[in-house]
Amino acid sequence: MGMMRCPLLPRCGFFLCAFFLLTEVAAQQQVTHSVLRKETAYGIAKSYGVDLNALYDLNPWAEGGIRKGDVLRIPMQPNASQEVDPPSAEEDVRQPAVLPKEEGAGLERDWVPTEEGAMTWSDRVQDVPRGRPVPPTWSLDTVRLAVFLPFFTGRDSLSRQEARLREIAEDCAAGIRLALGDDQRLGAHLIVRFLDTGLDTAGSLLCAPEDLVGMGGPVHIAMGPLKRSQFFEVREWPGMERAVHVALTDLGSRLAEGRQGVLMPYSQVSARMEALAAHVAMRHSGERILLLATGDIRNLDAEAAFRDAWLRHAAQDSLLVMNEVEVASRGLGALRDSLSDVRRNVLVVPGGKANRSFAGVLQTEIQLGDSLDFVVYADGDWKKFDFLDPELRERIGFTVVDGGGVLPDSIMGAAMDSSHFCLARELVALRGGPAGSYGWMSHDVLRDVLAWTVAHGPDWPVDLAQGTRLICNWNRAKNGRYVFDWTATDGEDGGLVNEAVRLLRQEDFKWLELNQQGSEASTSPY
Repeated sequence: MGMMRCPLLPRCGFFLCAFFLLTEVAAQQQVTHSVLRKETAYGIAKSYGVDLNALYDLNPWAEGGIRKGDVLRIPMQPNASQEVDPPSAEEDVRQPAVLPKEEGAGLERDWVPTEEGAMTWSDRVQDVPRGRPVPPTWSLDTVRLAVFLPFFTGRDSLSRQEARLREIAEDCAAGIRLALGDDQRLGAHLIVRFLDTGLDTAGSLLCAPEDLVGMGGPVHIAMGPLKRSQFFEVREWPGMERAVHVALTDLGSRLAEGRQGVLMPYSQVSARMEALAAHVAMRHSGERILLLATGDIRNLDAEAAFRDAWLRHAAQDSLLVMNEVEVASRGLGALRDSLSDVRRNVLVVPGGKANRSFAGVLQTEIQLGDSLDFVVYADGDWKKFDFLDPELRERIGFTVVDGGGVLPDSIMGAAMDSSHFCLARELVALRGGPAGSYGWMSHDVLRDVLAWTVAHGPDWPVDLAQGTRLICNWNRAKNGRYVFDWTATDGEDGGLVNEAVRLLRQEDFKWLELNQQGSEASTSPY
């Protein structure tokens, strides 16, 4: 009997050969590049003649920044020569580069079959933006940073206010130095100048526009000063025209309105009240909500913002009911008459800093009405009222909304990892003692602004305000305390404010962060 031949063997052999051939071709269409000092992803992609998006598709980790010694895989075009010389050390690939505007820019290239069955490149109009937007500039070789803080150098004695400003300035300076010592700045050179915005005996600034001359060019990033009048003054100095200016004092969103490039890193009251209203509306539909309005001038903005946000939610849910009660900070009558012993009392206190005395009144009301059922929502400043009993806060499901922070307010939280403690120890060493919230704010906002500026150039706040889609380098603080969600205040001609907020609930003597659905989220920001 003759040997039977398997009809599948030739086909299997053909497919195996084709597979190995395609594997070999794919391997040949990639080369590797070892990153040199000061090289950027854009410069490397340009030197090899490949698209930056294609480089990131093959090396997704590179979007967070590259540094010397990293090895990149370089995708080569199918019709490109395989003999590619890497860029020489003398070739300048680090200068800011503008994407081409000549004919053909804005087209995408598709690998399509021809009529003969071969493959070729075909241009087509790019109708829809790609999933990963490419920045208009990438990146700055040198970043010039000017720090304006009131140190009051040369003064023998300081008033109480001046001494407090100096303490805040030293906190800020320590946080800034900590951020500058970080190794995740994407390889840019930094020129830093600290300037004293304290006043001399004649009432003039201790710094002058001439102090910026030695920086060798216009300022890219400015931080401070802490007073409104000085802020406006230094903004007019020569060399500050295109600076990204971070306001280190919470002067409200109005400071950024109509001022391009100004950043307000503090979370705005409108964003906090919107988050609080959304949370209460989701949890208590069909229940009566009591809005406790103190009438204090310091609370008016927060109370008005909560009313506006609540009305938007009530327009979509007819079961939302809210009654407003005007309460005095030194009396129990008005609130006591509004409480119910047959249903849950859901109390909302939008205001913050002005409510220390009222918080004591509310605590007394809850303790006297021990048989009543309470749920209390408040501004994040209420966490600082130490006389509020922790057991009472747990019993009433005490929930607050604050701005930007990511670490829980307890050393038992998982987010307090070893990396954060290392940073905190360095911050203490740089400060010469414990640093306050200004130190962490300065550290976190400078790291964020440095990353945006190095990636997109100093005009990135203007681009964001105009609605341009930009690459976000990271959206959470790296072992710091604050996150930043930059939003335009009043359209394309204004600056940016931070609208990052979080909801926290007291439980088991810890603050647990709530996600947008109202359930407990992990306290770790990583």
